[in-house]
Amino acid sequence: MEAIYKLLREVKDLPPAPQVLPKVLAALNNEQTTLEEVGELIALEPVLTGKLLHYCNSAYFRGAEPVASVPEAIGRVGFQTIFALVAAVSGNQAFKVPPTSGVDVALLWKHSLTTAFGCKFVAEDRELDNNLLFTAGLLHDIGRVVLAKAKGAEYGKLLAAANGSSIAVLQAEKAAYGFTHAEVGACLMENWNLPPPLVASVRFHHQPAAAGPAQKLAACVCTGNALSHLFEHPADGLNPNDVILQNAMNVLGISKQHMETYDEQLQENWNFVNALVELR
Repeated sequence: MEAIYKLLREVKDLPPAPQVLPKVLAALNNEQTTLEEVGELIALEPVLTGKLLHYCNSAYFRGAEPVASVPEAIGRVGFQTIFALVAAVSGNQAFKVPPTSGVDVALLWKHSLTTAFGCKFVAEDRELDNNLLFTAGLLHDIGRVVLAKAKGAEYGKLLAAANGSSIAVLQAEKAAYGFTHAEVGACLMENWNLPPPLVASVRFHHQPAAAGPAQKLAACVCTGNALSHLFEHPADGLNPNDVILQNAMNVLGISKQHMETYDEQLQENWNFVNALVELR
């Protein structure tokens, strides 16, 4: 891990820590939290408030009258949608890479959002913390942003050579740097003081069996990641030889039929996902 922390110290422009997101996540896990309390948390960050109201007044969300305050926005779209918006705005601020890196950050952001929703649907079905897992899905590849900043075009070429294969990316990262983007992302999230279960779900999303008490969370992120790839490349289908995914599905007690249902949910909610992508 020391090599990763050395890398983080050397990157001058690390992705910024999400200040409000962990507080909103904790608030929504408290059944006593009121609409006003969530609104007050979000209002602590004016930029976030402005973007949130912009989102809620966009073509996708807009009602008969424009919303002018965060409590009003929550009242219109609900806690769960507001959390997704807060997470998306916070995450978006972290997904910036140098254009010279050759990393397609728009594509990476779209994949991360799709993974987040995949994680959410699996979590809801398996009675796991869907807000925590939405966040994990959103940030599961944040380590790629760090590596793009640290290694520049070298990392862009590494990703291009892997040709979309997660296994090939992991093997290439390990060979080139001695660690993977999942490990880098987890260390960054530790620096951000995010909850340990959230960190573990990202660190082990390519190897859920090693996640200990966070095994189900990591398996959910692994599955959400696979759902995103399935949604992006439907002709490929699920890879029956993907041992990591099969192990994750076994941990969660889900089948191919479950995956098809989650894929349908992604399709049904694509307008919302795409609204977040386009409002980048």
